[in-house]
Amino acid sequence: MLNYTIIDGICPPFFTHSTGYYASMETRSLVDLAAAVSSALLMNESQWVGIIVKPINYSLKGAVLHIDTGPGLKIEEMHGIEIEKHEDGTQNRTNLDNPPDTLSLVSAEVKHLTLKDGKIKLPDWTSNVTSVLWIPLRAISDGLARGTPAGAVIPQRQSVVDGLRTIALKLDFGVSHNQTFEKTIAVHFTDPFHVSTRVADKCNDGTLILQVILQSQVKASLTIYDAWLDLQDGFAHAGKGDGRPSSSFFPLIVSPKSRAGVLFTICLADAPAKDEAKESHEDSIVNIRYTISGSRSLGAHNPEPEELTGPDNDEAKYLTFRSALALQRPVLDPCFAVGFLPLSSSGLQVGQLVTMKWRVERLKDSDKNVASDKVDEVLYEVNVNQENWMIAGRKRGYVSLSAKQGSRIVISILCLPLVAGYVRPPQLGLPNVDETNISCNPPGPHLVCVLPPALSSSYCIPA
Repeated sequence: MLNYTIIDGICPPFFTHSTGYYASMETRSLVDLAAAVSSALLMNESQWVGIIVKPINYSLKGAVLHIDTGPGLKIEEMHGIEIEKHEDGTQNRTNLDNPPDTLSLVSAEVKHLTLKDGKIKLPDWTSNVTSVLWIPLRAISDGLARGTPAGAVIPQRQSVVDGLRTIALKLDFGVSHNQTFEKTIAVHFTDPFHVSTRVADKCNDGTLILQVILQSQVKASLTIYDAWLDLQDGFAHAGKGDGRPSSSFFPLIVSPKSRAGVLFTICLADAPAKDEAKESHEDSIVNIRYTISGSRSLGAHNPEPEELTGPDNDEAKYLTFRSALALQRPVLDPCFAVGFLPLSSSGLQVGQLVTMKWRVERLKDSDKNVASDKVDEVLYEVNVNQENWMIAGRKRGYVSLSAKQGSRIVISILCLPLVAGYVRPPQLGLPNVDETNISCNPPGPHLVCVLPPALSSSYCIPA
């Protein structure tokens, strides 16, 4: 009789006595583990993460599952662990690496398990059926979410990577646990909203209407019950407001993957001196109090509530999301105008040099006591994404500009496009001039089209 050991849950080829050779047979897994949800869960909140355990024509009686969470992820042991029967509605499905996004069918009977030293013993009824194990986890992110100006190019890849967390799983099963199956699964967590801002209107009395745009990032319905704004130095709430919109505006329901806007009325204020300010606020903070209506089988959902009584119990049902906003003082009295001049009609192409031009114009005299024929040295600096552009020449220098109102000069920089597509062009800045005194055209981020390099071919001509 031939004895062999099954390693890592893989069944090897078998030996036939009739031929004396190993029969050719593809190896197969005896069990599979996968995440039950493919969409994002809530960051910094307790969330149920489902792990599908599927035996493949092999009994898992007495199996023990080891769970090891990666960095930035911890198990909320106070809520316990649940397990239930799982039915995905498909037949003869042997690979769970790509679970469907549709709602999984689960049985109504739920069993509660206990985690001891990072291990869970699976009940016997799961030995021959597919089950889903629900583990309460919390993804921890110490940094505060940051909003962006409306229309800015957002690096989506970086946000997705920051929200990924890993769970290392190890399943011991078989007689005397002589078989082991290991797998690491990735789970995506995200903030409920992405915040962007824009100034919707400027009133004659100096009041600004600030629109805060909330983009849902989860596959669940969000209901906003309150919102308030903690302003940075240099801004104040208009009138006698406390930073909150009208109460009749709430509740505000935001559908999955949709957008909503909240308006705040603010005005400019004198920034306190550095030696007088007790606490400096460099960023504004928008606070959103909300609830979420979702299913743990689909993605983000309402966290498991803690055992609270009295008025604290009412507050516990609300979640709070905070995001930092870097508000810039509007250009009310500009001294300089910086304009990006149009490019040539031939267009841009990867590998071909192009001249970028900006026109700098003085909108008012630099000083009333200075003669109009005096020439000032203005410092300029070109900011560029080095992955998209290469600068041929200096990126920083001085140009001579008359102190008289209406004087202008054109700054030219030779650039080389490195990638094709719609990319953000280099930007010209004046480091020694406050941003509130510079009027830019176009006023916001814009894109230019870069064509791929021209096709070329070489061939040999016989002599």
